[in-house]
Amino acid sequence: MPEGVREVYFSNYYRVLLVEEEDRVFISVDVYKKGFDFSISKSMCVREDFCLLYSSLDPGSYKGLLPENVLSIEVVGARTPAGLETLNVRWVVKKPVDNDLLKKIFEASWKIVGSQSPQTQ
Repeated sequence: MPEGVREVYFSNYYRVLLVEEEDRVFISVDVYKKGFDFSISKSMCVREDFCLLYSSLDPGSYKGLLPENVLSIEVVGARTPAGLETLNVRWVVKKPVDNDLLKKIFEASWKIVGSQSPQTQ
């Protein structure tokens, strides 16, 4: 992997991808839930019947659940012929980011999408 990019696994199938910049870290958490329960900020269709859905969330709405160094949260889903799915939660966080914070972000991602973390199932 390129410098500044790493993967962390807190379960067998769901990855946390980190991309580090000078003062912040982009974090992408793989999740899965049938349905997409968020208002759509934007969408991008790769075909007429397959669209990626994006929802920007206000980190202030999740006080107590999130660390204070969270700058932004975006939930990503898909609309396919099979229906709607929630696939990913993307975070931008001020440095530093250690493994304890990553674990909290992993768990918070699952709570935000309204599903149980694979670690608690």
